[in-house]
Amino acid sequence: MPKVLNAKLDAATEQQAIAIAQNLIELRGGLSHEHSQEYWRFSTKAELRGPVETDERFLQGIKDVLAKEYGEASVHFLPGPMTWNEKLAARLIADAKQGDADADQVLRGVAAEFLQRRIPLPDELADHVAAYLQQANSSKKQSHKTEYRDWILALTVADVVRRFKLDPTRNRATQKHCACSIVARATKLSENTVQNAWHDYEGIADQRTATNYVGQAIASVTSDGAQRHYLVRFPRVGSTEAMPRPKQQRASRDHSATKRRK
Repeated sequence: MPKVLNAKLDAATEQQAIAIAQNLIELRGGLSHEHSQEYWRFSTKAELRGPVETDERFLQGIKDVLAKEYGEASVHFLPGPMTWNEKLAARLIADAKQGDADADQVLRGVAAEFLQRRIPLPDELADHVAAYLQQANSSKKQSHKTEYRDWILALTVADVVRRFKLDPTRNRATQKHCACSIVARATKLSENTVQNAWHDYEGIADQRTATNYVGQAIASVTSDGAQRHYLVRFPRVGSTEAMPRPKQQRASRDHSATKRRK
């Protein structure tokens, strides 16, 4: 993302930027661990087998946010072919065998949808579900998918950069505002936390091509008696190729900083 020369906002515009950042984060599902898990499952299911279901709890949350502002809202996914992602399936099955409850839940949920539609299960999915059904009193460890928070922070920083012509980060000695400082105020997180998220995901946030999204939907809202339609894109968070884990990148960055200090 290129540097932007303007790094100053008047008080009113600053408050507007903060409000827009808060709204974007709310529309994207928030930053809590519960939303993180729900979105990870939602996105991974979509990436695994194609079109998503409109009754997902995550989608209902988006409609609730829109309804608070407009009174009436609906979300309809654009049609797409039913596909099966063999590479992702293999990774999810491996993770589930290691005790990843989220991966296991995604696989079983997709298997249930296939069976309800009378669609034959792919062999590897059938084998996984059969093994699960044969296990007595099986319990899975809970996994913790926290990458989504940092992904959402980075996407919001990118939006603030574009809308308000700010640099993503700043030299605090010479600049009053930057996109990370605005998002930090919007979320009440530290600016360093937002900057770390931005550094981890800035490349992905800046590459807004279709390959970074698992689905596209039309959100329809009624405002002032007229119906408006918006294109909504859902980022890929299930793909480790597209979204390296923040902890790994931070560890590498911390190691580099330690070497410089030595």
